[in-house]
Amino acid sequence: MRSTLRTLLITALMFAPVATSRADIDTDAAIPGGTLELVVVEAEGCIYCKLFRRDVLPAYEASAQAKDLPVRFVDINDIEADNLEFKSGVDIVPTFVVVKSRHEVGRISGYVGPENFFHSISYLLASGP
Repeated sequence: MRSTLRTLLITALMFAPVATSRADIDTDAAIPGGTLELVVVEAEGCIYCKLFRRDVLPAYEASAQAKDLPVRFVDINDIEADNLEFKSGVDIVPTFVVVKSRHEVGRISGYVGPENFFHSISYLLASGP
């Protein structure tokens, strides 16, 4: 019963309007013609990374947002190996970076819970190029 209520709440929140700061978003930075992806920067042994994978990832992968923004996981020690051009360093794990053609468009720093995660992703997709 509790998990059913949580699922319904998450689904309802995915369609709710989002009002957050635009401080981390630079829509001009993306290169036209590239594909969007959600890069999740994590570290081995990170409890919040495990919480994200357990509590948020299954619902996200089943959502319509995941079709427009597929997930890719990167270890914090391998960021440079992937040739990703982030606007600033990653100090908090997990960090969720919306990337277009290997260039950062926006980010969510830290684990924010399912509700805020879906709100933030919706906002980043609506505000992006």
